[in-house]
Amino acid sequence: MKKLFLFAITLCLWACTPKLGMQSDQEVIDAMTLEEKVQLLVGTCKDWNLVPPAAPNTIHRDPPPADYWETYQGNTATMKGKVSGAAGVSYAIPRLGIPSIVLADGPVGVRIDSACTAFPSTALLAATRDTDLIQQVGQAIAEEMLYYGVDILLAPGVNIMRNPLCGRNYEYMSSDPYIAGTMAAAFVKGVQSKGVGACVKHFAVNNQETFRNGIDVQLPDTLLRELYLKPFEIIVKQAQPWTIMSAYNKINVLYASENTYTLTDILRGEWQFDGFVMTDWWAEEDPIRMQIAGNDMLMPGTQLQIDTLIAAVKDGRLDEKILDRNLLNILRIIKRTPSFRKQVGQTIPTYDKDSLLAAHAQLARQVAAKGMVLLKNDYTLPLRNRMRSSIALLGKGSYDTYVGGTGSGCVTRPYKIVLSDALTQAGYMLDTALQNQYNQHIKHSRSVQPAESAWYMPYISELTYTPEQLDQMAAINDMAILTIQRMAGEGGDRQLIKGDYYLTEEEENLIINTSQAFHKQGKKLILVLNIGSPIELTNIVDYADAILLAWLPGQEAGNAIVDALTGVTPPMGKLPMPFFYDYQDVPSATNFPLSDGDPSKVCYREGMNQPQRTLYPLGYGLTYP
Repeated sequence: MKKLFLFAITLCLWACTPKLGMQSDQEVIDAMTLEEKVQLLVGTCKDWNLVPPAAPNTIHRDPPPADYWETYQGNTATMKGKVSGAAGVSYAIPRLGIPSIVLADGPVGVRIDSACTAFPSTALLAATRDTDLIQQVGQAIAEEMLYYGVDILLAPGVNIMRNPLCGRNYEYMSSDPYIAGTMAAAFVKGVQSKGVGACVKHFAVNNQETFRNGIDVQLPDTLLRELYLKPFEIIVKQAQPWTIMSAYNKINVLYASENTYTLTDILRGEWQFDGFVMTDWWAEEDPIRMQIAGNDMLMPGTQLQIDTLIAAVKDGRLDEKILDRNLLNILRIIKRTPSFRKQVGQTIPTYDKDSLLAAHAQLARQVAAKGMVLLKNDYTLPLRNRMRSSIALLGKGSYDTYVGGTGSGCVTRPYKIVLSDALTQAGYMLDTALQNQYNQHIKHSRSVQPAESAWYMPYISELTYTPEQLDQMAAINDMAILTIQRMAGEGGDRQLIKGDYYLTEEEENLIINTSQAFHKQGKKLILVLNIGSPIELTNIVDYADAILLAWLPGQEAGNAIVDALTGVTPPMGKLPMPFFYDYQDVPSATNFPLSDGDPSKVCYREGMNQPQRTLYPLGYGLTYP
């Protein structure tokens, strides 16, 4: 009888406890202990006790430490019962009906350990200027989120492409704030139309990877608002994103995650943002100041942050009402998530995985081809007579095509289609001797380096050929297609050197000599650019008969390039960022990534009155008649 009485009392207490969605959010918060409040504000604290080293600089071709990926992924795997490989989860409080929610990276697709569609780079999406198509991409990614159990996508990235050397330009939208904002708003609308959330990043002025965790970006308020905050303002007002991610850097002395002016005065006060703000991962600033400033959730959370916040409330340094304010923002969003809706018995859409991935692959292919930019076309494209055309296919990128950049924007894709395979499947004949040389070279280069990963891409040198060898190729082939490629990604900015922003002597000579050899035979040279951000082309532009900017086109890369070359899907892209005549014409050339060599700051002097010589201006792009 006593046990029955105690059970009844326990059941009564449980029934009287406020539940999220059944009572007001404030009542739920009032029922939380201080420890529970802090846990929810700090995120996946128990699963992230170790902070991995700084992201390896993939631009410098340095492989990560031997234990890097083991440490990094080993901790994500401790998120029991959640999506393997997700970026993080929030803390669950079952007695109050609060589930944990799953957050996953995703500028170009859902980044988890399972295979997901690798869509083209965000820069390519913006180049389409097609908001309906971009919205479809957002919807497709959302469907894969629902299939795997992801609640919030950590995308899109909308930081201004301030300089062509920024390592993450492939993840961003444009150098123009209106283009960046409107294209990203369409993406957010697409994602959130399926009942999952988007997280717009990185708020704000995160326009470089160099010293990104502590660089002080100094700029006047007018420049801040009119250029660097404008895309975020457009997105908030047009698409109402669920969440915003604060940046690592400082803004005029204050860390972005501790900046009351941007996070509270502007974001919530002026723009009326009603979601929650989270930090970028391992933003190790002061958790007290972050909470006061309006940075609601600290990701991925550490025990030190928990202890600091609890102690600050107890000793009076932090008003508990600040925590309650931030919790209201978080709970408002949690109630919208699939994790919560499923918990309360609402129906969540289900999908067949194979059908889903097949449909999305076709969408990725269509988008990729449409977003490619035709920079030059001297009566060369689209290609005709495929069944009778033999091609001298040159350049390592033709046989090992890059589909995306490195870092948190890398997707575990089911496959990738390289250009050489796509041309063969489309009915074109390739110079087999040339094909064998490249395939053997690539295989050997990969065999003597660490395996490809999200943070590392093996370096493969370019093959070279003499003018005489190229003359022989021109004699037996109908045309030449030559691919130039560049890798970039999170963890490092690109370099103003040959082999990165500039062509190497080997690449330049290969283009010039190939052009001369084929032109002597009355035949054409087509140049394909497999890159995420502009490179210098001034010295070679006259040698190619056609130039196709293919970007980093996703898993259907080769097929999409062939579709663009043949006109099956004509390239319709317009440049989201100029190709400058010379690097010194870039407005930020004199102060990227640092000002006066000072590693602690960069002063944004955009040079708006400076003449800018462009080889191909913003918005440029040809198409077929």
